[in-house]
Amino acid sequence: MKRILFFLSAVILLAACAPKDPDREALEPYAKEHMENPDSYQFASMSMPRNHTYMEDLITYKVGIEGLREKAADKAPYDAELEKIDDLLFEVGKEVACYDRTLYFWFQSETGTKFQDFVIGRFSADGRLLEATKDSESLTTYPALQMLKDQGRL
Repeated sequence: MKRILFFLSAVILLAACAPKDPDREALEPYAKEHMENPDSYQFASMSMPRNHTYMEDLITYKVGIEGLREKAADKAPYDAELEKIDDLLFEVGKEVACYDRTLYFWFQSETGTKFQDFVIGRFSADGRLLEATKDSESLTTYPALQMLKDQGRL
């Protein structure tokens, strides 16, 4: 019995000393701001990160530019854009531009009914929260491309 109690104590101690998830800490205030009864907030889980790489978005963009180039009379502007894309694929292709994580939580309505909800966060590659939302449709479809455009690289 002592061994079981010792083992159980060790597990509890390890769980208590586990580092906090910084993504969770960044999303919880947003979740509490956008819920009916913030005092009833209960953490449920965090999704695994969904990485957005430059390569995925650049290849999609490249295929689109190639399609436009085939139909164009003047191919020079498209050739210049394709050259930029190839340079960027070589330079940053395998890097992660950002990632998405979803925070799932429970809360009680004013009537006492328990509901589950979620918040999606988009984070920079270094873990800084870029945006949080409860509507997945509001997130940019090609975030890595948007980041390159914002930087003036495309």
